[in-house]
Amino acid sequence: MKKIKKIYVGLLGGLGDLVLASTAITALKKKYPDSHLCFGIGKESYYEILRKDPNIDSFDDTLFYYPATKNVRKLLVRKIALLKRKLLYDLTIFLDNAENKKLNEGNHIIDNFEQLCEVELSSRRPTVYLDEEDEFAAETILSNAGIAKDEPYITISPESRFAKASKEWPEEKFCELVSRIKNKWRIKIITFVSPNSQKKYKGTIVVNNAPTMQSVAAVIKRSCLFIGCDNGLTHIASAFDINMISVHMGYPIEICGALSPKAVIVSSPPFLPAGKRKGPFVDPNPITVEEVFSEVDKLLPPI
Repeated sequence: MKKIKKIYVGLLGGLGDLVLASTAITALKKKYPDSHLCFGIGKESYYEILRKDPNIDSFDDTLFYYPATKNVRKLLVRKIALLKRKLLYDLTIFLDNAENKKLNEGNHIIDNFEQLCEVELSSRRPTVYLDEEDEFAAETILSNAGIAKDEPYITISPESRFAKASKEWPEEKFCELVSRIKNKWRIKIITFVSPNSQKKYKGTIVVNNAPTMQSVAAVIKRSCLFIGCDNGLTHIASAFDINMISVHMGYPIEICGALSPKAVIVSSPPFLPAGKRKGPFVDPNPITVEEVFSEVDKLLPPI
């Protein structure tokens, strides 16, 4: 067997996928401690969330190929991207399974990464690395929101970058939930949205200009409760020991549900097994505000 000195891990995915990849990266570095690990990613991705991961030695932001397709030209581009890295590295892994390896049916994304990397995870939970710079940036966000240093607050992440219609709880339901929370508790609520979001989320402090994803993560880490949908910030929240609620729609929970032991996942059953679904997305019955508020009532500490 050749000695593994240079490893390339590629992933063209969303924020949640990147965060979930952290466990496999840690396991790879543990398996090959003397190796140089390069993480490949596209220019448009939020890979800054991995910048401070001590297990990653360098980044390659030139990675590009098309998603899985039957188009011969696009398939060739995909194969060439893989072959180029294989010629330069002792071990090359594309975490979206570009080589079509057989994976266990119904795997969670984090377990797919484990199989593809041929490692054993020490934890089925993502890791997010923050430092003093990130904590300071979080203090600035909180100060601008009018939240004192030791003041409790709730963080909400109601939007998804991809498959928005299938994964987002309606804005009016979030607003009704906020209204019920504020009728019972005198507590401030921060809502993180993308810079181009047009939604207002009445009753909350909307932040659409956070300097970095790490600063957002640091704000989430300090909150007394996080409420989100199936998105990247929900997976970031699951890295911290905080109370959290995921209003889960879209892909089934067993594939991409939040992995924190403190996560409460609210969904409308039934989620059909993979073999019985007609497509990748589940269309659950509407999740009610009462369902989510009852979980908030259990998790929110006395204020």
